[in-house]
Amino acid sequence: MKRFTLNRRTMLRGMLGGTAVALALPPLEAMFNSNGTAYANGDELPRRLVTWFFGNGVALENPFDPNNNNLLFTPQGQGEGYTLSPQLAPLANVKEYCSVVSNLAILAKHPEVRGHHTGVSGFFSGFPYIKLDPMGANYSSKFGGPSIDQVAAGYVGDQTFLPSVQIRISKRIVASEGPTLNYLSHKGPDQPLQPLHNPQELFNKLFGGFVPEDDPTKPLRLNALDAVSEDVKRLQMRVGTNDRQRLEAHLASIAQIQKQIGAIAPECAPPAMPGETNNDQDGKEPLDSVNKVMADLLVLAFHCDITRVASFQYTGSVGYTVFHMLGQSQGHHDISHDANANDQHDAATVKTMEAFAYLLEQLKASPEGDGNLLDNSCLLLGSDTASGLRHSDFNQPCIVAGRGGGALRHPGIHHDAGGANASDVLLACLKTVAPDAAKVGGGPGESTTPLGAIMA
Repeated sequence: MKRFTLNRRTMLRGMLGGTAVALALPPLEAMFNSNGTAYANGDELPRRLVTWFFGNGVALENPFDPNNNNLLFTPQGQGEGYTLSPQLAPLANVKEYCSVVSNLAILAKHPEVRGHHTGVSGFFSGFPYIKLDPMGANYSSKFGGPSIDQVAAGYVGDQTFLPSVQIRISKRIVASEGPTLNYLSHKGPDQPLQPLHNPQELFNKLFGGFVPEDDPTKPLRLNALDAVSEDVKRLQMRVGTNDRQRLEAHLASIAQIQKQIGAIAPECAPPAMPGETNNDQDGKEPLDSVNKVMADLLVLAFHCDITRVASFQYTGSVGYTVFHMLGQSQGHHDISHDANANDQHDAATVKTMEAFAYLLEQLKASPEGDGNLLDNSCLLLGSDTASGLRHSDFNQPCIVAGRGGGALRHPGIHHDAGGANASDVLLACLKTVAPDAAKVGGGPGESTTPLGAIMA
């Protein structure tokens, strides 16, 4: 009997209020070749790129010794057998997918080296920042070129419904010092991309095209699942057992996210736990719940191939996020500049790694072909400084996670880069989605040599 196959772009279809409704499918076995290594039509599996950012660097081993710049972030040992530091302990379940790169140098520097500005622009674009008139602020700048996620979107963005998505978790962002500190994703020096911090808005951006425009409750409710129910029944009769289970799980995950987002409307009384609209509750940001829903939405977007490129801004440069769930009351930037608060900075970094680990774990738990989404993704984690206390831009925290469709080393390693250009990491990550890419960055930060140590 001829094997039943499906095109990867197959949609579930139905009618809602007289309007055609379509809903993307997850990767099903019927869409792949018999080995699960490519689509049934021979096309390669999609590869994804995520930039994941947190502000203000990490805690120091000894903040009271001006000559000690050792980071509590850095693992012990080199190569595959490295030992996770306490700050990296949340990554234990996905350690094999994580390469930690230490002692990178930000060569993409404006002559006026300026703390957070130098770090975030140089690390995520490979271009020196462009100085702006501060207009009364401490300093102001903009990216000198496109961030690496937008370079990747230039290669693969036309293959999906959305070229890229921009996500922000904490709203405590410094907007007065120019686009460099405000935004993570930039198409160019004058094209910063506004991230979404409300899960309802992200849900609507990803799936809003699948419901009628005149639905008055569209931001809170999607009836697409009801509309496509008949098409679901027809498809379930044709696919195998594993695909039926995957289809049911996919529809259940959509329904669960809808339920999470719609559970707490703005007019409801404050609940015991924060809601998922990213509205403060008693002056506190719902960081944990928002991070979870945003990560789930991004995984679903990758699962449905709605986009392949994303930027994820957990906290901001010079950001004043308060990690209240840790019993803290000061803003993160203030803590990072207080040697006496080094323990609090340390705890905040562990919490940040928990947020990153959740995304990695969800990608790993999502099957695709003969592997999972994390196998076919590359995630670059970085910050704007190594140490907020020192304002140092050498040895900034750097993790490259995922297998990049086989382009990245697995199991992951700890690699001492010995002062190598941080843009070499950017090029290695870019080549996971665009193998023909030859360079990234510009000026002193330009790289034509991907960091071979982390590549397969």
